[in-house]
Amino acid sequence: MYYLADERLRAAVEKYGIEKAMACRTLYQLVRLYKAGLVTEAVGKRAEALISDICPKDLIDVIAQTTD
Repeated sequence: MYYLADERLRAAVEKYGIEKAMACRTLYQLVRLYKAGLVTEAVGKRAEALISDICPKDLIDVIAQTTD
């Protein structure tokens, strides 16, 4: 999988597990799309709420550096 190509994501997966890392990455991308006006407010707000509930700050910091 592509996440293995980035050392930072590999370390995050080892620390938090693949499910949490990929879920948080997906939520982060949804929030970015919402802020760009490409998804609905309902989706964006729900993604923001889920990120704050389930994603550790240090994981989000890693994800923010590795998304395109």
